[in-house]
Amino acid sequence: MRFRIVAFAALIVALGASSPATRAADAPPQHHVRGTVSAIKGNTLTVATAGGPVVVTLGAKTGYAGVVPAAASDITPGTFIGAANVPGNGPARALEVVVFPKALAGTGEGDYAWDLPAGGGHMSAMTNGTVAAPKMSSMTNATVSHVANGATKTVTLSYKGGSKVISISDNTPIVRFVPATKATLVPGAHVVTFPPNSAASFVVIGEKGVVPPM
Repeated sequence: MRFRIVAFAALIVALGASSPATRAADAPPQHHVRGTVSAIKGNTLTVATAGGPVVVTLGAKTGYAGVVPAAASDITPGTFIGAANVPGNGPARALEVVVFPKALAGTGEGDYAWDLPAGGGHMSAMTNGTVAAPKMSSMTNATVSHVANGATKTVTLSYKGGSKVISISDNTPIVRFVPATKATLVPGAHVVTFPPNSAASFVVIGEKGVVPPM
């Protein structure tokens, strides 16, 4: 099943929080609504969040996507992924990874500020790019780095205007997008809306109990 053209266009707008290939420090992050569906009536979605209920309007052009579990083995050279991460000295630490289907490769490409809590007062960034092939002369460019616990994978994400090295640990949530519709929204489902509430352009829905990690 393919994503509908309308949904595909909406996702490009929704996940492209800033211009492609912009740096994380260039603009403040958008605020996203994250929580559990408590009610849905017509075009009104009520989301129970950590800060209380939030009402989200669903418009005719709102797109939908589900997320299901994926694995580190799905992250291979040439794969387009999105990774919320914490920049720092050395590789950025991945907070989550989303594997995009080929039909959505290039969506939201770039490196920009994100609002996923990173802990310790750190600001997070979202980096969407293509996993680079390993260089023969380097073991730090899109290769698996087996540290003491054998649990870290280090990749280089390439996007227009730059690249970023990101480390993915064994406890980093990894999901992939699958097609969904408004009917996928049911009470109890975990969701993330883009942008926050007024006429959402896109809604990401966790399927089978999955919590969208972005």
